Amino acid sequence: MAEIILIVDDDEHIRAVAREALLSLDYQVIDTGDPQEAIRIARAQRIDLLLTDIVMPLMKGPQLADRIQAIAPSTKVLLMSGYQTSDVSGSERPFLAKPFTIDDLARRVRETLARPSPFARLAKASRMAL
Repeated sequence: MAEIILIVDDDEHIRAVAREALLSLDYQVIDTGDPQEAIRIARAQRIDLLLTDIVMPLMKGPQLADRIQAIAPSTKVLLMSGYQTSDVSGSERPFLAKPFTIDDLARRVRETLARPSPFARLAKASRMAL
């Protein structure tokens, strides 16, 4: 089953480039420019990776990531931005700088999907403590 990636960016061009690149790599892709719609999507179906811009007018990417991971803790997050903001340096989440090449996008997505979920690590540690 193909992994499902949700792209959230207020720039339609960035979404289109990322969508086409990820579709060509055999991922299932959903995209939106609206963080509230992204939350609705995450409630309705499994999302393996949230690829979100950090700087958006309606909601910052890290805030969106927190809200989606509260709904679906196993969803992994890859933040992207053309700016170096405190949201980048203050986050433990993987980061992709814009503009990016298709190769950079493919590599960072694969690396992020391959990382164990922090929630999975916590669950394993609690089972071992029992």
